[in-house]
Amino acid sequence: MPMTRYSDFFREKKFFLIFIFILFVYLISLYSGPVVNDEKQSEYNARNIVINDYLGFSISSDTGNYMRLANNPSLLFENERYVKDRKLTAGNVGLSRPASFITVYLISKPIEKMLNLLSFSNQKIFDNIKNSLNSVYRLSGIDQTVDDTVSNLENFVSTYLAWIIFNIIIIFLAFFLFCKSLKISVFKMSSYSHTGLWLGVFFIINDITKIYFVSPSPAILTLLAVSLTIFSCELIKGNSRLKILLWFSFLFGFLNLFYEIFFAPFIVMIIFYMKIKFFDNKKKLAFFFSEAKFYFFCILLFLIPYLFWVGIVEIFFGGFFHFGVHDNPGFRILKNDFLTIFTYIINFAVYGYSLAVLSLFPIIFIFIFLLFYYFFTKKVIEVNKDYLLIGIIYTFTILLFFSIYGQIGVRHTLGTILIFLPLIYSILPSLDKTKEGRHIFFTAGFFLIYSFFVARKVFPFGEGILRNPLI
Repeated sequence: MPMTRYSDFFREKKFFLIFIFILFVYLISLYSGPVVNDEKQSEYNARNIVINDYLGFSISSDTGNYMRLANNPSLLFENERYVKDRKLTAGNVGLSRPASFITVYLISKPIEKMLNLLSFSNQKIFDNIKNSLNSVYRLSGIDQTVDDTVSNLENFVSTYLAWIIFNIIIIFLAFFLFCKSLKISVFKMSSYSHTGLWLGVFFIINDITKIYFVSPSPAILTLLAVSLTIFSCELIKGNSRLKILLWFSFLFGFLNLFYEIFFAPFIVMIIFYMKIKFFDNKKKLAFFFSEAKFYFFCILLFLIPYLFWVGIVEIFFGGFFHFGVHDNPGFRILKNDFLTIFTYIINFAVYGYSLAVLSLFPIIFIFIFLLFYYFFTKKVIEVNKDYLLIGIIYTFTILLFFSIYGQIGVRHTLGTILIFLPLIYSILPSLDKTKEGRHIFFTAGFFLIYSFFVARKVFPFGEGILRNPLI
């Protein structure tokens, strides 16, 4: 009898359990050892961390500073930083995105108290971590150690755990909102036999989570930007009330304090709202001008959170600093002639999009397969024009902005592929109900292999050098 109960339990929840197992495999794979060769750490902008003979991971070289800021947010106002006469990136590099570090800091405090109560300490682990981090200094011939920059590494345990919790929340929200946009509830067991939900797994297993789950960075919020773009437009499509537009305008503005990529969802949402309001309802141009004040108000709501923070820093902390404006100024290409600017933008955009395609090539293969399917079966593709428009506007906005800015990478452009997942979902052929379970098993099998592949490949570490995602 008990065996029967266990059998029934597994039968009812088998796809959910498989889903959890795949996530577990992905997590273990991420921490199963560094993926970057020790000699390539500096070249690939990476640092290797070895915990013991079985556990370790590679992180971005920026992680150290992000950990410092989350451990002590007052360092956001650090204007200069020298270690053994070497000028290093100061804490004010995070001044333009303070909310991420402050949030992680707040999460870390109760974790710190709990660890103190447990009196957790393992000197061998910390010695291993220090030794692995020091390897890049030794290989580069730099007279410096971790002890020169961090007085007590143990103080950062709670900070790192807080970052992991923060990352889990962001990834879950991205996955949840994507599924909700497709009218799928992640809290129902039956949803895990739904193809749309499994498409959403690409929001969990990808090159952004590969790097930034283990290597804390606000860049993981790119995933949330994509899902919120889809979700906000879906709400507007269902009910184009102005208050939805206003609420999301403020939300995107507030989220810019976490990571400055939420300008893209804001632009997409505004354009999409105008499309529904005027083109779909066939309103005249005069009607647009009559509502212009509302769009001005949306822009104001979007800007208020960031301007408020800039104002506080200017008044009380000696002036605002933005790394991308002051120390590493972007948009320098705009000083050139039109032809130079145009060529530069095209080259940068192609490069950035190629990184995204290499990073999420299975989605490209799915799309190509569907095109061949409809071509050979001679069936008509019913394209969801709204999903297509959302994807095009988001892609154009991201590629144009970061190409002009002069810095573009997977962390920026990966969303230009994810944004088309609802479109792919809309053109999926209807499946035979009797064979649906078989398709889900096949999909789950793919993600099981894909999770290990993503976690253990080198790309996108050294993305400016390595252009092969199979490495």
